[in-house]
Formats: sequence, structure tokens, C-alpha cells
Amino acid sequence: MTTVTEIESAIEKLPAEEMRALREWIVARVDGAKGRMWTPEEIGEATERLLAETDPAKADALQAQIVAGFCGSADA
Repeated sequence: MTTVTEIESAIEKLPAEEMRALREWIVARVDGAKGRMWTPEEIGEATERLLAETDPAKADALQAQIVAGFCGSADA
């Protein structure tokens, strides 16, 4: 079983790009749960990242986050 301390340690060691992706995932989950829609600026920034993404799986995940942010859906 993984402890909270081990998880925190692993998070602290993430490269900047992975840390940004984790932050986005957390924000999308919290925003979706609250039904908060993203601002046009947030959607624009995420869309730019989506267009630059080369990994299809990461692009799909980011697209789902954008849709949830746009719609205010809890399915982020």
C-alpha cells in the first residue's frame, strides 16, 4: 500500500511538464465536480496545448478536460 508521504514525495520529484499536467487534471476534477465552467482564456490556453500535443492519449485526455471545462460537466 502506498502512503500519503510516498505519494507526496513522488509528486515533488515530477518534471515541470508532468507537474503542470497533474495540476490541470486536479483543477479539471474540482471544477467539474463544482460545475464551474472555464473562462475563455483557460479554454484558449488548453486548446493551444491540445494542438501542440503529440501523444494521442494525452490529447484525448486534454480534449475531455476542455469539453468538461466548456460545459461545466462533472465528467472531466
